[in-house]
Amino acid sequence: MEKDHRHEIIENIDQYRIGIDDIFAFKCRECGKCCRNREDILLNSRDVYNIATALDMTNKQIIEAYCEVYIGKDSRIPIVRLLPKGPNRNCPLLKGDRCLVHAQNPALKPTVCALFPLGRVVASEHASEHASEDMGFGNPYEVQYILNHIGCGSLKRKQTVRAWLENYNIPTDDQFFIKWNEALFKIVTAIQRYDGKDGVTDKAMEMLWGAIFASLYADYDTHQDFHQQFENNIFKLLRVFDGLMKMF
Repeated sequence: MEKDHRHEIIENIDQYRIGIDDIFAFKCRECGKCCRNREDILLNSRDVYNIATALDMTNKQIIEAYCEVYIGKDSRIPIVRLLPKGPNRNCPLLKGDRCLVHAQNPALKPTVCALFPLGRVVASEHASEHASEDMGFGNPYEVQYILNHIGCGSLKRKQTVRAWLENYNIPTDDQFFIKWNEALFKIVTAIQRYDGKDGVTDKAMEMLWGAIFASLYADYDTHQDFHQQFENNIFKLLRVFDGLMKMF
C-alpha cells in the first residue's frame, strides 16, 4: 500500500494549495499506474451513483461487486472504498490499463480519480482545521484545490485547474462536495455522542450503521435525479439522529 499523504497535505496545506486559474503541468499516459497499489480510494454517494450509471448496475450491485464497507476507526460511520484485487492491488474497475468507467463516460469516474493529480479540501475562514474528501468543518464553506505528488505521466501538457475540472464536468465550487462534507460532519458528531452510551446495544448500533449506509450509499435510483435523492436521504437521516439525541 502506498503511503497516504493526506495527513501531510492537511498539515501543510499552504505548500500544496493551487489557485483555480493557476497553471500546472501534467499529461496522463493512460498507463494505469495510479490505479495500482492503491487501497485508499474512498467513494462518496455521488461516486457510487455515477459508477452504477456508467455500468448499468444499481448502487447496491456496485458496492457488492467492487467495494468494501467498513466502520471508520475515528468517524464510527460506514465508509465505502474500492477494494483492490490481486498481487498488484489493482483497482477492481481496472481492465488492462484502462478504467471501465472511463471507457463508458470519463465524466462518471470517481471524483478523486478524475481530479488526479489535483485534490481538494473544504475550508472556511472561521475554521481552525481543513478537511479531506470525507470531512468538512466551519461555515461558510469554500472548496480549495491542491496539487498532489505526481509520480506518473509527463509534464508535456500545461493547463489551468479550471480547465482540468471542465474536462470532467466538475464544478469549481462543487455544492455537492460541500453538502457531503457538511452532512458527514453532522453525522459523525451525532454518532460519536451516541456510540458507547449506556443502554446503546450492539444491535442498536448495527441498525444505525445500516441506516447511515443506506442513506449515504445504497438507496439511490439511477433513473432519478441524484441530488434530490441525496438531500431527501440526508434530511431523513438527520431527523433520526435528532430523535435519538432527545432520548440520550
